[in-house]
Amino acid sequence: MTRTIASLLLFVLSSAAMAQTVAFGNKVIVVGDSVGRLEQVAGKPAKIVPIQNKFGANVAERYEYYVGTKTVLVTVRDGRVIDVMELF
Repeated sequence: MTRTIASLLLFVLSSAAMAQTVAFGNKVIVVGDSVGRLEQVAGKPAKIVPIQNKFGANVAERYEYYVGTKTVLVTVRDGRVIDVMELF
């Protein structure tokens, strides 16, 4: 029983860590990287979408990359990567 709980906990923690990174070829972007590093590794995005709060002020930007059959969404605020998501 203890082994099952430990395995489940390890899986959950590793999934959370993987959600904070995205690979472009053999290079990796992690949360906290700068926009310069993002563009150095991934190149120019296909699209940059402003993210607005409920008052209409721009609070962040979403960089969209199309890599093969997947879409990679990278959210940037104040020049730093704050979230990454891969859509298959």
